[in-house]
Amino acid sequence: MELIDIYNENGERTGLVRDRTLPLAPGEYHLGAIVVIGSSKGEVLCTLRSQKKHIYPGLWENTGGGALAGETSLEAALRELKEETGIHTEPEELTFLYRNRAIAADGRGVINDIYGLRRNLNTADIILQPGETEDAKWIPYEEWEALGRAGKILTPAGPDNKEFFQILRKFVGIQGKEI
Repeated sequence: MELIDIYNENGERTGLVRDRTLPLAPGEYHLGAIVVIGSSKGEVLCTLRSQKKHIYPGLWENTGGGALAGETSLEAALRELKEETGIHTEPEELTFLYRNRAIAADGRGVINDIYGLRRNLNTADIILQPGETEDAKWIPYEEWEALGRAGKILTPAGPDNKEFFQILRKFVGIQGKEI
């Protein structure tokens, strides 16, 4: 059984802790953490969600997941990155980029803290977590953004979030016209 802290719509812990499999009431949120890895070539690393996942099976995404009870989003980001890809990083290597509040596909409220990591990696060195991730690949930023806006891959802040894409363009080092 994994426990999660319950947050309000302002991103504040309510003091409630619940089994993560139990439904959340309206106005209740859990905390998520997502890491967008950008390369010096202007690419974004994505992992393929396992076909065994009950939500969004077989879709490309950025590494992330839910924070456990007592964890900060930064701690969750570091843990999820290590679990899903085998990538170890120090807290100071992650840059906080954005926070969004959304309703997930399963109807649960989620507050996602999105972090950036600059790293050049060979995808052959990534250690995929069985049941979570099945593949990894680099996608040029412009293609990643276009796929995300079209809803063909999962993006951390949704397909219509222009502010997020502008922040990420700057983080990845992409200049020029917005797609």
